[in-house]
Amino acid sequence: MKNQQLQSKGYLMISSTQTIRIISINETFDPQGVKIVYGQGTFSHYSKDGLVEDSIAYRAKGAAAVSVAEAGVNASGVAIGYLDIEVKDSDKGYKNKICTLVIRSFIPTTTANTTFVPTTSAPISPPASEENSKQLVNPVPTVAASNGYVNTTDSSNIPF
Repeated sequence: MKNQQLQSKGYLMISSTQTIRIISINETFDPQGVKIVYGQGTFSHYSKDGLVEDSIAYRAKGAAAVSVAEAGVNASGVAIGYLDIEVKDSDKGYKNKICTLVIRSFIPTTTANTTFVPTTSAPISPPASEENSKQLVNPVPTVAASNGYVNTTDSSNIPF
């Protein structure tokens, strides 16, 4: 059953937000031309033995697939999505559970396609004249100088 069918029957989706490292990328397109990527990724977690790294199958479609493909192999990022658990009968009396991380959004934190591009910068020259330089503004209002009282002057001489 698909997750949408399971949700309509009252089952809950297992939401997942985790940092993964992309190990492999396979790309394809659906009949409408939307990009689909799938492959293997790794994630780290703590167990009684300390830090453990495990692998997980993933798939992504649309904008998330474009983000994963642009990040490239060996890139790390935050994957937001859900776990799709498929149960397969082994014909030997037990059932295997295959877990796939379905990525709805992928935010790369490091990319594998990092290159160094040397740049040169010219020194910044000072302003040509004092007219272009900015003047400091007095941060203290004039009301504070008169101890909180407003100056009362004769306003009858103001021409407007």
